[in-house]
Amino acid sequence: MNRVDAIVVGSGIAGLTAAAYLSKEKLNVLLLEKEAEIGGLLGAFTVDGHVLDKGARGIINSGIIFPMLKQLGIQIEFVPNPIKITIGTKSLTLVDDSDIDTYGLLLKEIYPQNQPDIDAIVTDIKYVMKTMDVLYGVENPLFLPKPYNMNYLSKTLLPWFFKFVINIRKMSKRMDPIHDFLRTRTQNESLIHIITQHFFSSTPTFFALSYFTLYLQYHYPKGSTQTIVDQLKSLILVQGGKIETNRKVVQIDVEQKLVRTEDGTEIFYDQMIWAADTNVFYNTIDLKRIKSLSLTHKVKQSKRLYEDKIGADSVLTVYMLVDLPPQHFEEITGPHCFYTLHKEGLTKISLNDIQNHGSFIDDKQMLFDWICDYVKYNTLEVSIPALRDPTLSPQGQTGLIVSLLFDYKLVKHFEQLGLYDEFKQHITSLMISQLSDGYIESFDKHVLKTIVSTPLSIARKTLNTQGSLTGWSFINKPFPTEYRMIRVAKSVLTPVDSIKQAGQWTFNPAGVPVSILTGKLAADAVISDFQKSYRKQKGGTEVE
Repeated sequence: MNRVDAIVVGSGIAGLTAAAYLSKEKLNVLLLEKEAEIGGLLGAFTVDGHVLDKGARGIINSGIIFPMLKQLGIQIEFVPNPIKITIGTKSLTLVDDSDIDTYGLLLKEIYPQNQPDIDAIVTDIKYVMKTMDVLYGVENPLFLPKPYNMNYLSKTLLPWFFKFVINIRKMSKRMDPIHDFLRTRTQNESLIHIITQHFFSSTPTFFALSYFTLYLQYHYPKGSTQTIVDQLKSLILVQGGKIETNRKVVQIDVEQKLVRTEDGTEIFYDQMIWAADTNVFYNTIDLKRIKSLSLTHKVKQSKRLYEDKIGADSVLTVYMLVDLPPQHFEEITGPHCFYTLHKEGLTKISLNDIQNHGSFIDDKQMLFDWICDYVKYNTLEVSIPALRDPTLSPQGQTGLIVSLLFDYKLVKHFEQLGLYDEFKQHITSLMISQLSDGYIESFDKHVLKTIVSTPLSIARKTLNTQGSLTGWSFINKPFPTEYRMIRVAKSVLTPVDSIKQAGQWTFNPAGVPVSILTGKLAADAVISDFQKSYRKQKGGTEVE
């Protein structure tokens, strides 16, 4: 009989984190991954000698990642990952807090008629940055050894905690969508779009403006983001954990504490951590085998809560291999850049333009013309791994990762029209032209190969709802999951006591740091349950 102490389903960063901490406690842990490779959307792949990141282009510490790696005894060299913002011909590289004033000056050059508005917006950004400095002012205590040193407890942790609570309350007062908030500061829609159009739709004001703090916290692991995946995998195996790939979980029997995989394998568990899509989780639970009417009701209620909710925006990425050395791009993009060609932004462009009564039109020419405008006025995120680590591309060549936010349903519509491949070719051509015409002279003449990843690619690989990269969209009303940091520990619980959850679908806003945080919290909850069970068994034996 296959039996383990704990099963972790999903090998993204949340699942890897959870498995690392569970195996550290010498529990018999099995990490199941439906794909042939682990890492989910974190990590990298290699093509023609180029190492290219799959998901996260850089790593934001947020007081979480570095202490987590230290606590687990993992040593990874990180290199600087400065963020560059380019609008038209004007650029700014963010290095420290003072660059926010420079960002304001850049916006004033572009929109001289809106100088007072920009001053107000910069003041708002600074306010949020001060709050973020408090929230990330110390290494997250969850990743520090216990018991805490009394000097640390009295002089660092407790004073920080009180400030943390106060600033969390400030944060909760700025949860309105960023576009709505900025319209109280300016009537210039172009200015609003230029600031926000590379944020996910309806991002709350506090989180949107906090990006300017997060930009200063970007780092890049030597060897690519795959280094983090490889090191966590190695640690789990060394600590006695097991990892099995090509193992898709298709059924969960919560009464027997049993999972069945697609190949028919049955595995019994004492505890489970689900670190994958929430809708897949509830569709995988076998409701017919639940004896408790109360539990059945709770599971059905949760299933209904999530099944009609919308995932956050997805991303379309074109990987471009070119016969130019990385140094060619040093001054133009730097290692990581957000590039907008036209200051008008997406002001006059909306999905409504190609919809009729809520459904996308079928006219190919109109759809492709809209895509042309969408790319032209959008913000492209350009990442160049070899400018952080020269070993990540062959000598004299460069791999570029060029992305923009894109709607999953629109890509799905192209597939249904039989235009999916043509769509990918069309948008690749547009993105290359955008870089060549407005940014990198004659760039199109140096492209050797392109690879396209669409929201459909992400959905197929991860089974994520609508190909989302960061969990639930803030458009959802009511919001389906926890978003209050003070209650993050509760976010890992599910209606089933023996099953915890972790990852981007657990807490919003989500990203690598939050996925790690929930992975650790879920592991702690499982460990706590094992300790309670052990104490109960020990007490029962003594009474007997």
